[in-house]
Amino acid sequence: MTDPPLSPIAFFAHERGDARVIKRITALQNQGREVIGFTFHRVRDKPDAAPTWENVHLGTTYNRRYFQRLWVFATCVGVLWVNRSRLRACGVIYVVNTDNATLALLGRFFAGRAIPVVLELADIQPAMTGAGLVSRILRRIERFVLARSELLVTTSPGFVREYFHPVQHHAGEIFLLENKVYPSGRLPAAVVRDGGPAACGRPWVVGCFGALRCRRSLELMHSLAERLGDRIRIELRGYPSGTLVEDFEMLLGSLPNYQFKGAYQYPDELAQIYGSVDFNWTFDESDPGGNSAWLLPNRIYEGGCFGVPALGGSATETGRWIQQQGQGWTFQEPLEENLIGFFEALEVSGWEKVRQACLAHPRSEFTGEADYLRLSERLTALEKRL
Repeated sequence: MTDPPLSPIAFFAHERGDARVIKRITALQNQGREVIGFTFHRVRDKPDAAPTWENVHLGTTYNRRYFQRLWVFATCVGVLWVNRSRLRACGVIYVVNTDNATLALLGRFFAGRAIPVVLELADIQPAMTGAGLVSRILRRIERFVLARSELLVTTSPGFVREYFHPVQHHAGEIFLLENKVYPSGRLPAAVVRDGGPAACGRPWVVGCFGALRCRRSLELMHSLAERLGDRIRIELRGYPSGTLVEDFEMLLGSLPNYQFKGAYQYPDELAQIYGSVDFNWTFDESDPGGNSAWLLPNRIYEGGCFGVPALGGSATETGRWIQQQGQGWTFQEPLEENLIGFFEALEVSGWEKVRQACLAHPRSEFTGEADYLRLSERLTALEKRL
């Protein structure tokens, strides 16, 4: 006797064009799962690609227009009611972020079925760790949602150790889904640049790729470029994010060895951009006492796939990962002076030794196929418990 076919997964998300949302849904589809998205659309300065899944449009939002976002959030309740039968046909609800989880729980109520909810929290915003009334209310709402979720998905053990256990006292099941590269099947092998590092007068090249949201990182890199001159070149790729959008051009400045080279295609251009640098900048100081100290960013796994040594802060989860994996160098405060001293003293032979250690790691340590298989199996088990 064969098992009955699995039901679709309802996927609630804040933005259908968000890179993480697309990655998650694509991975589930690649595991043979049908996905019905319940998503918002965020208007941004980039082309809007149509979703590759059946999608229920919950509304359109805009950056920094918070009252408009609240209105859209309220009006989408009617959309959930109209689509309650589609939600009723789903076997699992996968939801990104707490605010969307409140909608998912309401939609589940409309559907009239106890569909298991899986909640993904991949960042801990500063508002969640404050001592004020608003922060306490937000944490209480999050605890309400966590208590009604069958599974919590998060991306770093630092979040569990520093927040979910001691602050939210969460005792439920947790699934660690690190920000590894996916899909990885078409990634070419890592290559060593012609001429070797810092040879024939070529400067050391530092790359910082992805969401550029850390003001201090941009300031540090600018200072390094200014003070080290033609001994270093710093390349940025990706897009400015958060509060940096309006100040990005000012922070970038006009130094010839500190340049922003635009967006890139993920994962197709990863080999090209990481193959052009000697170091992978992984510092994040946007929330130094909280999220930044606890996260594990995409770029550590991307650099790992191509054997690029990382630079990171020692007193962070990223720094611990770099040290445990032997993936580069970590630095204590004062960061600027310690980084300047590092580059002034660095020998090619020392870099080459670390580079070879990075290249020796199996790529499977940095890619997400095995993790998504385990996640899909866990979602199937939750559905079958119904």
